[in-house]
Amino acid sequence: MALKLDMSKSYDRIEWPFVVEVFSSMGLLKKERFDSRIHGIKIARRAPVISHLLFGDDSLIFARANSQEPDKILDILQKYQVASEQIVNLDKFKPSFSHNVSVDEQNVIRGKMGVQTVSSYLKYLGLPVVFGRSKRAVFALVIERVWNKIKVWKEKFLSRAGKEELIKVVAQAIPSYIMSCYKLPEIIFHEIEAMIMKFL
Repeated sequence: MALKLDMSKSYDRIEWPFVVEVFSSMGLLKKERFDSRIHGIKIARRAPVISHLLFGDDSLIFARANSQEPDKILDILQKYQVASEQIVNLDKFKPSFSHNVSVDEQNVIRGKMGVQTVSSYLKYLGLPVVFGRSKRAVFALVIERVWNKIKVWKEKFLSRAGKEELIKVVAQAIPSYIMSCYKLPEIIFHEIEAMIMKFL
């Protein structure tokens, strides 16, 4: 199972150097994984085990969907909240289960943790997580972001030089972030190019 965490007003509550100190000195998740009390996931047989992904206040924890590991995770989070004075927003704390976990097991874990289940996480750090057959549908968000920018610019009286600058600095930079992780289908580039040319 995967657990997505959300910290309540994390940027208002804490000094980030303190978070680094807490993680360095306590190593809560790392220690539990090392002691085999939490088991992460492997994406391939020889791949390393991943128990958690932390980036700013976006956090994902991976564990086995059994009766022990959810308790251990709640215990770790309780210790972290006490040490850091951060608060985990339980309303947004939602597990996603593998298809191998029965509905009864999911209900037990959900009841134990007092949370709602989601079928899957659509995005992490603004990037798609789940892929279907149509990659165009998944990456339509890139086209939408570019279109939203161009739509606003069209309402302004801009010179050709001004338009070219906006395209270079903003519109062409939008796909760059997602391209650092995924290879985009060519159709996405053609659609973006068509929008940009029409705007020019």
